[in-house]
Amino acid sequence: MTEDVLGILKEAVRSRRCCALRYRDQTQVRVVEPHAVYEDASGEIIVDCYQVRGFSGSGRIPPFWRPFRLRKISAAALLKKTFVPRRSEGFSVTRSRYRKGLICAVAEGDVAILPPPTPPATPVGPFRPSRAMRR
Repeated sequence: MTEDVLGILKEAVRSRRCCALRYRDQTQVRVVEPHAVYEDASGEIIVDCYQVRGFSGSGRIPPFWRPFRLRKISAAALLKKTFVPRRSEGFSVTRSRYRKGLICAVAEGDVAILPPPTPPATPVGPFRPSRAMRR
């Protein structure tokens, strides 16, 4: 289930589409604009969103910024409505929390920011390793 939710959120960031979320198995729905998906220092996946409508456990009236823990999102659905990145409301991909564990984030242009792929630790492929590698 978490894999499906992560895939939906990554697609929402990539295509700048709003999402409807259920959080902590609550029946109420929240409508959010996901801006960044990242891994925090403890290894937990977090989604930074701008909540535009729906339920708030704290009683705050949207809109506002809110981080969501992936493991607590019980359901997610991609909506047709698109959004413009909220730079004037404080979003910046250069924030320190995104430096080490960024999975994806909205960008200035039309393309989502994805970290470069990491090369495998050991060479892979249909080749015979050199003598230096066999030792």
